Amino acid sequence: MPPKRKGKASKFARMSEEERARYMQHRAELELEAKRRKQQLIAIFSKSKLKHEEAFARLNTAKINEQWRIILRQIKCKELYEDVKYLWNNFDRMMNNKDKIIQLLHVEIEMTDIDHRRLQEAHIGIIDKIIELYTQKLRDLCDNYTHKVHKIKTEEITELYKLKVHMENACEEIKCITANERRELEVLLTRTKSQNAINICNIISLREDMISELVNKISVEMESLWKQFNEIILEYNRTTENKRKQYEFLKDQDNAHFAELIQYPKLSIQLHNTIDTMKNDIENLLEKRKFSITELKYQMQLMKDKTLLIKKKFRSDQISESTQLKKLSVVCNNSVKDLEKISEKSSTLLSLMKLCSELEPLSVSIKMYVSCDTDSLEEPTMHCVSKSFKKLEKFWMRYNHVKVENISMQEECNKLSMENKRLRYMLRNYLISISRIETTLPITSIGI
Repeated sequence: MPPKRKGKASKFARMSEEERARYMQHRAELELEAKRRKQQLIAIFSKSKLKHEEAFARLNTAKINEQWRIILRQIKCKELYEDVKYLWNNFDRMMNNKDKIIQLLHVEIEMTDIDHRRLQEAHIGIIDKIIELYTQKLRDLCDNYTHKVHKIKTEEITELYKLKVHMENACEEIKCITANERRELEVLLTRTKSQNAINICNIISLREDMISELVNKISVEMESLWKQFNEIILEYNRTTENKRKQYEFLKDQDNAHFAELIQYPKLSIQLHNTIDTMKNDIENLLEKRKFSITELKYQMQLMKDKTLLIKKKFRSDQISESTQLKKLSVVCNNSVKDLEKISEKSSTLLSLMKLCSELEPLSVSIKMYVSCDTDSLEEPTMHCVSKSFKKLEKFWMRYNHVKVENISMQEECNKLSMENKRLRYMLRNYLISISRIETTLPITSIGI
């Protein structure tokens, strides 16, 4: 029997508090380490399990995809076979229908061309008639104009001649009147000159008498007035001596003020001129401002109208563009689907072409690619064809070449069959003739 272990109670009892805390911490760390290792082992196991499952899933998906592709290939091969069969059966019928449509369109184009030429001839005839009518009208108007001008000229010349005669008569009358008036004026002037001479002599004599009397009276009065004047001047000089001094002083000041006043009118005139110019400028600016305001208001109204029109147009364009976009999206989706179908069919045709080219013998392929006829046909046609349709053009060229080869081989076969029949016929005749000769030869030999 193994010795019994001592209990944990005795261990804890022997340990101190610090050792107990260390021991508990150590036990907790060991438990955490054990949990972490268990989690790592579980994670590693789950990862390995997932890897195995992913590998099996890949294999299974690859097998399923391969089987699914095989099924799809089989279905696709059946569909391609049916499509090719349908196209092969309906190719000639489609070509005949297209030829008939082209012929009908050609006939319609010819008819429309004839109608267009007839309409053009009728239009040219109508225009010629209109030109003739208007030329006739213009000639009539020109003749009327020249006739009226000639008539007006003749009437004016007669009126001018009459006025000229009337003016000459009036001038003669005026000359006669002026001559009579001159004579009367000369007579009156002689009379007035004689009377004026008499009156002047009388007036001169009276004036001399009056002057002598006045001189006598004035001389006496002048002497008395001169004395009074001298006395008044002396008194005036005495009384106005101080006032004259003040007057001279004031006169000097007045001259200075007058010189200043002379300068003020110039300034006032300049200021008035500037004020007038400023008023004119203000009036012009007001007029320009009013005019510019009216123009700007008009332009604002125009811009508002334009913006309203642009908004309406933009809304209508948005609505139309949205509808067009919807239609285009629908059409694009349909076209994309059609193109996808066409691309699928083209890929099938290419695969069939590759299969057919692999199944063809070497002699046919060599003839097809080496013959100078195909090269001569390809060179002018390939320049007209765009790059996107070159492969399709090559396909149709190969198809046509194969068809031509089949036709030529059929013709050769017919020729060879005819030659075979002819040779059989000749061989049969030859054999018949030989058989006849063999039957006749022994009889002749016995007779000999």
